[in-house]
Amino acid sequence: MRYSRLLPILLLIAAPAMLASTAPTDANELLRQAVANEKRVSGSEFYAWMDRLQKPRGTVTKLMVATPQGIVARTVAYNDKALTADERRQDDERIIRLLDPQKMREKAKKQQEDQQHIERILTALPDAFRCEYAAADPPGEQNLRLECSPRPGFSPPNYESQVLQGMNAVVLIDRDEHRIAKIEGKLFRDVNFGWGFLGRLNRGGSIEIAQSKVAGKHWDITEMKLVFDGRLLMVKPLRIEESESSWEYRPVPSMSVKEALEYLRKAKN
Repeated sequence: MRYSRLLPILLLIAAPAMLASTAPTDANELLRQAVANEKRVSGSEFYAWMDRLQKPRGTVTKLMVATPQGIVARTVAYNDKALTADERRQDDERIIRLLDPQKMREKAKKQQEDQQHIERILTALPDAFRCEYAAADPPGEQNLRLECSPRPGFSPPNYESQVLQGMNAVVLIDRDEHRIAKIEGKLFRDVNFGWGFLGRLNRGGSIEIAQSKVAGKHWDITEMKLVFDGRLLMVKPLRIEESESSWEYRPVPSMSVKEALEYLRKAKN
C-alpha cells in the first residue's frame, strides 16, 4: 500500500507476484502469502498517476510522479476547478523548492517513515487477525473473501498495530495472484494508545482501501476512505474524514527531481 499523510494506517504498494492460483486451505495462511506479496517492492519501475483527495473543506487533484528520490506532485485543480493564476504561481513556488537537495531529502524521509508505519501494520495482519473464508462467493467472483476478527491473546509489537485489536475486517484477495484487492475495516470498540495518554480512536471508525492491476502487471491503490474520530494526548479532538481516488497510472522513465518537475509542468491533465 502506498505513501500516507494521515494516520499510519494501511496503504498498499508493491510489485506483482506470480503464484499458483490455488488458494491455501487455511485462510490465515492465504492472508500471510498475500501480505508477503505486498511487501515485495520493485524499485526499478516508476509511474505517474492522477490523485484526488476529498476532505470536508474541499478537494485537491494532483498529478503525481515517482522518482528514485521520492514522489513529487503538481496541483492541477481545487474543488475540481483549474487553478487561478495566483494559485498556480504559489503551487509552482512550492514544488520548485524541491530542487534543493535537502528539501527533497526531508520529503523522501517522511515518505519512507510513512511506508515503514504501513509495513508494520501489514506484517502484523496474519498474527493480529483470525480469518475464515466467507460461506459462499458469488459465481465468477475473482476475489476470495476473508472475514477477520481480532485474535485473542495477540500482543501488538508496535503502536501502529494496536488499532487491529479493536477492528473487524473483510479482506478480498485476488485468486490468481494472491494480492490484496480490498480491505474494509471497522472499529467495534475504542482503541487506546499508551493506556489512553497518547490518544484514542473511538468505536465506529472505518477504513476502506482498494487496489488493482493498474498498468501492465503493476498493482497500486485506486480508492481509499478513512473515517476516524477520537482524541490526541487525552484532550485534543481528532477527526479524520477523507476519501482518495487514484487513476491513469502510466509508466515513466527514471527521472531526476528536476526532470520530474519539468515532466509535471509539461504534462496535459
